[in-house]
Amino acid sequence: MEQNIKQISNDLLVWYDENARVLPWRYFGKTKVDPYKVWISEIMLQQTSVKMVIPYFKEFLKRWPTVTKLSEADLSEVLSFWSGLGYYSRARNLLKCAVLIESYYNGKFPENEKELLKLPGIGVYTSAAILSIAFNKCAVVVDGNIKRLISRIFSLKTPIKSNYKEIWSLTQIITPDKRFGDFAQSMMDLGSKICTPTSPKCKICPISNNCLAKINNMENLLPIKLKKTLKPIRNGNSYIIKNKNKILLYKRPNKGLLAGLVSIPSGEWDNYDDARLKFINNFKKHKFSQIKHEFTHFSLKMEIYCIDYNIPHNAAIKIPSGFNWYSFQEVKNLAMPSLMQKIFKTTSFYKIPIQ
Repeated sequence: MEQNIKQISNDLLVWYDENARVLPWRYFGKTKVDPYKVWISEIMLQQTSVKMVIPYFKEFLKRWPTVTKLSEADLSEVLSFWSGLGYYSRARNLLKCAVLIESYYNGKFPENEKELLKLPGIGVYTSAAILSIAFNKCAVVVDGNIKRLISRIFSLKTPIKSNYKEIWSLTQIITPDKRFGDFAQSMMDLGSKICTPTSPKCKICPISNNCLAKINNMENLLPIKLKKTLKPIRNGNSYIIKNKNKILLYKRPNKGLLAGLVSIPSGEWDNYDDARLKFINNFKKHKFSQIKHEFTHFSLKMEIYCIDYNIPHNAAIKIPSGFNWYSFQEVKNLAMPSLMQKIFKTTSFYKIPIQ
């Protein structure tokens, strides 16, 4: 059985017309697509699942329905909203990008790769997605689903993480000369619904007759993956400082991990020496818990200490500026990063009297 390259894109588009996922940032049967919504969705979907992104996307558009509105937003408000999505640099770049688009492009997204790549947070993939989906321009879109799909269609034996150029070239070969956005999204949907990482549903795949992995009974062996390396482990300390019915929080430095976010005082895990935390060394404290947390590039073991500010020795210690007391309810309603939420939950588990 020979592979028919030209048939692949045709079959994918036919399948997409009948089976496309209904997502709040998609436009079906409309000639005009809002690039702002495409951009927001693509940034949110980086390192985050579709299921998790949907409610965030809907609420984001309610608060900031246009690039103009977003350009006027306060960074702390955007960061607070972003809590739970992680990778906070995405939120910072969204705001920077919105300001630039409003200031230098009159509130309109540029329609060429060169200009898009000048914008913060927009790389080769995101620019291609915007060009193809929002402007229906020919652009080669390669995300995780598409990498897997191409690796199977062409039975590639090179590990997927080190084979971007070949995957890009083969994606370009099967990209049709029309419906560029629909084609890119058809690849994404097929990878999500049919050509899944494990146990691909080849029996109902619209292009299985032209998939070399299926033809050669290799669908469960591809793509080739490099062996996972163990992530380094970092250790840190976190301090729940309570004052009657309140606990002490601060705003993290504007650079580095969790930059600029309201957090429980913690250190020694983020490769950043924050001099503001040195006053904690003067407190009497006791360790009451430990948590583990996974970041992309390392695993974190955090020792959690409790400090009662009301005892005479502790009460004599001056709290530096930038630290503020919050009631238990206020902390519960704050949009803190997931690590800090995990630390805070231990206060209830160990029944620390701060309610």
